Amino acid sequence: MSTNLSQIEQAIPAERRRDQILAYMSTRGRSSVGELSLMLGVSEVTVRKDLDQLEAQGLLTRVHGGAVVSGRGRLEMFFAAREQEHLEEKRRIAQAAAALIQSGQRIFLDASTTALQVARQIKDREDLVVVTNGLYTALELNFCEGITTIVVGGTMRRRSSSLVGSLNHNTLQRLRVDAGFFGARGVTARDGLMESELDEAQMKQQLVSASGQVVGIVDSSKFGTISFSAFALPHEISQIITDTAVLPSVVAELRERGITMTLV
Repeated sequence: MSTNLSQIEQAIPAERRRDQILAYMSTRGRSSVGELSLMLGVSEVTVRKDLDQLEAQGLLTRVHGGAVVSGRGRLEMFFAAREQEHLEEKRRIAQAAAALIQSGQRIFLDASTTALQVARQIKDREDLVVVTNGLYTALELNFCEGITTIVVGGTMRRRSSSLVGSLNHNTLQRLRVDAGFFGARGVTARDGLMESELDEAQMKQQLVSASGQVVGIVDSSKFGTISFSAFALPHEISQIITDTAVLPSVVAELRERGITMTLV
């Protein structure tokens, strides 16, 4: 039994395991070591080490027999829960998107969890400028010597950890980037890429206008969903990268609109 647990622990990277702990606790607020051990299929010793590490990062507070969510950790956990949704699809999409990004370019990455996956794939680029409204995306790239990260200022939206607002309206109007990579809450052939929050959509609309190429990075669950505000109309979208679960009829309809569809 201990040998099997050891094999499982070696198979799951520590970073991914800790993300799973955060996602699990995002709706609970408190959990025991034993409960987490059963959920992850790893030893209690490993769970205790993970909890100690998460406490050192300020995300959890250790208590007898387990841990509780810290004040700072609630935001982190909500984001981690979103990140776990369709995670493997997001990683494949991010890998395809990263292949489009070359050293020396200027790009925009939004605050989506898929854009965060893209950021993790491009850390080796040189002389790259990344404009983002995503706090986690900016932090992910913060120590990359070859990358200059510009954070679009504004008001922080707690649930998405994005910065929105008109504080940098004039700056946004004058920005020019080679490519923008955008997640979305909904995608249709009629409306293009959509967001559920108006301020988020307005900010993204400005970045769409500033982007030489507009690339949607969305998993298949978003197709057919109509959200509140369209920020990139079909004729403004150069390419959409998604997973293979999208209905062929939907793919065909988007291609008829002149959008390059890349399925991974």
